[in-house]
Amino acid sequence: MSAGSPAGTGSSGIAGNKLFDVTEPESAAQAAAKGAAEAARLAAAAADAARRAGEGQPGGQSLPRADALVAVAEASKDAARVATDAARESSRAAEAAVRAANSSSPDAATIARKETSRAREAAERAWEAADEARDRQTQVMSGPSVVLTSSTGIFQRFRYSMQAEASFQRGSTLLEEHNYKEARDAFAEAVLLYPEHDQARSLLGWSEYFLGDYRSAVVTFKTALRRQPRWEGLYNGLGWSRLRAGRYQLAAASFKSALDRSPDYVDAANGLGSALFERGQYEAALPQLEKALNGSRRALGAEPAEVTTLRGKIAWSLYYLERPREALAMFIRASLAAPDSYQYQVGMGWSYLKLGQKDDALAAFQRAMKLRPTDEAAREGLRRAGA
Repeated sequence: MSAGSPAGTGSSGIAGNKLFDVTEPESAAQAAAKGAAEAARLAAAAADAARRAGEGQPGGQSLPRADALVAVAEASKDAARVATDAARESSRAAEAAVRAANSSSPDAATIARKETSRAREAAERAWEAADEARDRQTQVMSGPSVVLTSSTGIFQRFRYSMQAEASFQRGSTLLEEHNYKEARDAFAEAVLLYPEHDQARSLLGWSEYFLGDYRSAVVTFKTALRRQPRWEGLYNGLGWSRLRAGRYQLAAASFKSALDRSPDYVDAANGLGSALFERGQYEAALPQLEKALNGSRRALGAEPAEVTTLRGKIAWSLYYLERPREALAMFIRASLAAPDSYQYQVGMGWSYLKLGQKDDALAAFQRAMKLRPTDEAAREGLRRAGA
């Protein structure tokens, strides 16, 4: 992205780490590997702290709370393992970059750059995993102290399961009504009463997600996946929770797992495309976003907001892939569905500029400034359009 170009992507913030602020490929690769190793160390420390919290329960600790802490410890351990694997990959890539830099091979520089990129990506993944290792549930489950043991009578188990099902049904109704807080409480109660109620645990994760509690949702979805590793919806939920937490590489891995199990899963394709888009990998993001758009469009009626958002991501991807005419058409479609969005006017303006249509660009940027007078991309566009 050139200086002064419009802001099109998000960032996890990791790439700005001082560890990566090195120009020579082999030095940058070594710095990335060093950062990855530090991330793995922090992740391991977080996992150990979570394990000790789960094991060292006071004598009066209720079983539901203890089980929840064990779930947190297991989720943290999983993240630490990802961080360790990523650190190893980063280290191997750094070594390869150094070997290439010291080689007299004609493609040594190309290899060094490629391995440096690999080292950096692995380091970013390690830092994402280190952050995930610190995930804790905002509300560690508390509630009825239900203890199911081998001596629990069949009728008592049946009563608990019936109570859990009632809580699940109540939670499902509340979720449909977008009453996410009460839905979360109902699903949590269902899980406490009947820990094998995997549907309740799944919807508990989604309730936490819609409440913006992404760290709790990650732990919940991971816990559910240990029981149901074939449920593509759980991978999708984990992916969206990771995406909203800014863990784009881990999110992409989750969405790929969902698509491996269900190739036509539209929401997972949207998630994968969005994760790649946020990392600036527009060429890889575009087919996934287009797949999601084709699966989401309605033949009749108003266009859903999520479809318009997809159009915007596709438009920016086309713009950065130097396909301004196609980008312009997509921005126009998006702006018709969302006329109050300044972002689509900005996108139209920059696309017009690339096509050499300065008067049209000027008009688009002026419309954007009316909608959002403080937007820097629109202001820069006006300057370039000759205003």
